[in-house]
Parts: sequence; C-alpha cells; structure tokens
Amino acid sequence: MASNHNAYAYLSARYGLEFVTVHGLDPEGEPTAEDIAEVVAAINEDNITVIFIEEYTDADAVQSIVEQTGVTPLTLYTMELPPMNSDDTYASLMQSNLMNLKTGLGCQ
Repeated sequence: MASNHNAYAYLSARYGLEFVTVHGLDPEGEPTAEDIAEVVAAINEDNITVIFIEEYTDADAVQSIVEQTGVTPLTLYTMELPPMNSDDTYASLMQSNLMNLKTGLGCQ
C-alpha cells in the first residue's frame, strides 16, 4: 500500500500490511526527488493501485506520483481537524474510511 506519510504503522503491525510512504513520519515535510523516485519504483514494482492521502493533503502534492504510476488517490479521514463539510459526522467519515480501505485493499 502507499500513503503520503507513515501514519498507518498500527495497520501495518495489526494486519501485516506494508506501506510505501512519500514523507516518512512528517506529513509537512517536502519529499526529495529521490524520495519520489523510490516511491514510484516501489509502486510500479509491487503493482500498487491506490495511494492513501489524508483529508487535508493537497492532491497536487501527490500528482507527480499519480501521473507516473496511475495510482488512484483515496482519502482517509484522521479527524485531526474539523471536517471540511459541515454535513460530515464522525460516523460518516469513518464509513468513508471503511469504504476507501476496502477499495484500496481489494476487499469489495
């Protein structure tokens, strides 16, 4: 699996998943060209089809990876900040997370 930064170590430990990450632990950091090249190579080598991003991640931040690999960005809501849409609730965002995880893991 691929994500914009290493926020999902608990999923790796619990479910034996492997994540390729762009930013390491720091979501605010600026990836180097080498970081991006490594992620692109891993995505292509492992035939990864999605990249998970957080709700406040600018899609442009992963656009070059999307263009080079064809991965689909899927959002995982962390609830670190208030929802962007006032109609969203904790339950609706967690339902969205479930659906995106099922899609990303091919569990449909």
